[in-house]
Amino acid sequence: MPSFLRTTLVLSACALAACASSSPRLADAPPLEVRMQSVEPLRITTDDAYIAKVNREAQRRGLQVQWINPPVRRND
Repeated sequence: MPSFLRTTLVLSACALAACASSSPRLADAPPLEVRMQSVEPLRITTDDAYIAKVNREAQRRGLQVQWINPPVRRND
């Protein structure tokens, strides 16, 4: 029984240490207003130039392309 108790205490201490070290410190973070102003929205659009290029090449070869997940581009 003492080894079970010792094992339980060691595992509990490890779990508490892991939880304590993984959370962000709110005191170090800038206020919410500053974070919301400095972040610009990320724009993700369909990569029309690439789609047109692939479709032209497929048409030249006599194939038809059906896009399930069309390629996207990040606009910064």
